[in-house]
Amino acid sequence: MKKYILFFCIGLLCKQLSAQVTGEVNVLDRDVFYIQYTPNIATEDFTYNRISGKLSIPPIRLKKLSLFTTIGLDIHQFDYKDSNQFRDATALDKFYNVNLSLFANYKFSDKWSLNLLAVPYIASNLEENLTSDDYNFNGLAYLERTFYCKKGGYIQLNIGAGYLTLNGTTTVNPIVQAKARFNENWSLVLGIPNTYVKWDINKKHSLKVIGEINDFSANLNGTNSFETVNNVDRAVFTSISSGVEYNYWITYSIGIILKATQSVWDNYELRNTNNESIYEFNTSFEHPFIGLGIKFNPIRSLQNSLNPL
Repeated sequence: MKKYILFFCIGLLCKQLSAQVTGEVNVLDRDVFYIQYTPNIATEDFTYNRISGKLSIPPIRLKKLSLFTTIGLDIHQFDYKDSNQFRDATALDKFYNVNLSLFANYKFSDKWSLNLLAVPYIASNLEENLTSDDYNFNGLAYLERTFYCKKGGYIQLNIGAGYLTLNGTTTVNPIVQAKARFNENWSLVLGIPNTYVKWDINKKHSLKVIGEINDFSANLNGTNSFETVNNVDRAVFTSISSGVEYNYWITYSIGIILKATQSVWDNYELRNTNNESIYEFNTSFEHPFIGLGIKFNPIRSLQNSLNPL
């Protein structure tokens, strides 16, 4: 029984990807479940907070082919200052990203694999009934090559292309990413949206130096005119930040997340149907972003092993 539970958990953690290049897309330590809250942080125009979560469901394995499914939710909330003209605009208060990640991994050998991702998602303020503009799609296709180190550990290189949305624009982009496990304590990831160096101090504590992207482009469903700003089609928010993340494991499988990041570049604006900016908010955040959360990961010791899952 324990053997089947173990393989079930490995399947859940092998591949998790999310829409609009956010979340656990390019990582070595994926969680079966997590929920994270970013408390209010202010600019001159508004305060912002975010709730995000992921849940994996059982994988399907067919010899060399494995299929993985992940459900994700992000809620972005804004409270506009009295000095801002949008202070009473409820259509701009809250935006949702509800995404379904369908991932296929085909192994040619223990060194080569082909990976395909399809991500249908809803990005909207959900003020009224859903329309076709609320539905979106992102996708990835890439080859992964694993190099095994003589003294243990491995390096994985990904090369391919993605149909991705970033800062309100959806384009086809090349993908080059790298992941490395040097030993049971140190690992490295380079790519988008996740870049980090991780130190697993011991079984209870781990620390990351991270760079990440928080991004959404959401349709305005319903009201789209606000005093002097008319014909608004969508709201676009992008934040690039760097900082540290600390994990404390209460039990073997349940951990607490504490994150602190400083904004490097931010943009929040309203755009028309031609994707042209018609109003830009002040995004000079007064303090670092603080993230608090809880996660579930029953096979993290295997993730720290010197062989890829």
